[in-house]
Amino acid sequence: MAKRKPNLEKIQKILEKRGYKNREPPRGWEVHHIKPLAEGGKDTPKNIRVIPKWKHRQIHKNRKERGQE
Repeated sequence: MAKRKPNLEKIQKILEKRGYKNREPPRGWEVHHIKPLAEGGKDTPKNIRVIPKWKHRQIHKNRKERGQE
């Protein structure tokens, strides 16, 4: 799958609308795309969530083990 880079400006605007200071998640948290960009996901509010860094790593580890990344 081809990797597509996230549009950081769009993501920052989404975070700002959600009330995150400095347009970024708190320390120890990360932005996660529910449907990966490589699979046609987009930088939209419905496809973006803020989750703990450890959980984000686990999600991607599980995806790799299943051969989805």
